[in-house]
Amino acid sequence: MLAVVVSLEVSASENEWLVYGQSQLMTDEYYDGDSFAAKPITGYTYLFRLYGVDCPETDDRFESRLVEQAKDFGIKQQDLHKWGEKAAEFTRNFLSKPFRVYTQKIKAGGAAKKSRYYAIVINDQGVRLDEALVKAGLARAHGMGAEWSEPMWEGEKANFARRMTSRRYLSGLRMLEKRAKRSRVGIWGK
Repeated sequence: MLAVVVSLEVSASENEWLVYGQSQLMTDEYYDGDSFAAKPITGYTYLFRLYGVDCPETDDRFESRLVEQAKDFGIKQQDLHKWGEKAAEFTRNFLSKPFRVYTQKIKAGGAAKKSRYYAIVINDQGVRLDEALVKAGLARAHGMGAEWSEPMWEGEKANFARRMTSRRYLSGLRMLEKRAKRSRVGIWGK
């Protein structure tokens, strides 16, 4: 069993990174704080799920997830939707101008019929959406971390480490979450 897990991690980290520039948020399709449809210049619409973050839910389909989130965020379950809508609005505003998507096309589960892929998203100012959501207190550091061993975004506005492990990626987001909690920002200031 361990050998299978290790081999999956190795193959996932070796997937080629694809870059979709000049992407646009497709607001007529489902989106929330951490998942959304985007249409790059290729013309095809993709569903993306951010690496490393989890925003409050905007629907009631998964009761166990709602219970878990309410506990982790330290709020009442009935307040999740309000914060989920705030996170979705933040994402909509963040992605109001063309943005860049980096993905290895690793499938992120979900209820959608269309495949959804993990991604790192950067706005026109070079700011990562995952970090911005956590700093704003609208997401927790949670889920799958991204990793890479060479910079695939040289010359872009974003400032990325040359190498990144999944553990280090998530650790950086957890640090931002702790700061947001200390500052009582967003959901942490309720």
